[in-house]
Amino acid sequence: MSKDPSPLSGRLTQRLLAYATVAGAAATCATPAPAEVVYTPVDRPIHSNYFLDVNNDGINDFQITSYDYSDAGEVQVFPMQGNRIVPAATATCGPRSYSMAAAALPAGAVIGQGKPFQARANCMAFSLYGGNGPWFHKADRYLGFAFNINGKEHFGWARITVGRFIFNKTATISGYAYETVPGKAIIAGDEGNATNVSAQSATLGALAAGAPALNSWR
Repeated sequence: MSKDPSPLSGRLTQRLLAYATVAGAAATCATPAPAEVVYTPVDRPIHSNYFLDVNNDGINDFQITSYDYSDAGEVQVFPMQGNRIVPAATATCGPRSYSMAAAALPAGAVIGQGKPFQARANCMAFSLYGGNGPWFHKADRYLGFAFNINGKEHFGWARITVGRFIFNKTATISGYAYETVPGKAIIAGDEGNATNVSAQSATLGALAAGAPALNSWR
């Protein structure tokens, strides 16, 4: 004779229902959202020439030059592939006052549509028994730029420090990022959604331990 299955205990039923609910929610969270900001950490001194490939596709987007020789030094940036740079409000940079300068943006500055991007905003800092330029002795400022990916314009930034002009130890780049959505603005210093990734990992870890662990994590 066959036996009818015995009903589950109330406590076990509740736990299974809670587990199923958590599993459904976690599956939704585990679906990765499309990346928007792509950040590349780097810590490199800029000696002579540094070629910046913003989206790491093998095509150089900007050339940053730096030199210091016998109390004379200069840091400049040159767009490649028709790219452009956010210019500084002041034109005082280099040995000639009319040299167009690149803006040394603070963290939090908006880089996007409406900015007066220029291909000729090349001068960053200049030194000759003194110095001038927006980047002269500035730490952790942001170079804002517009560059092309497959014919579409994207916005990005590079974090650069220009120190004292001593023995060619003039400038250092410490990271760069760009917005993957064409035409969408980026915030100087935005490195992406690392906090969301951490929260998602914690949720999945709690799921592996069961519903009680999730309640305890919350």
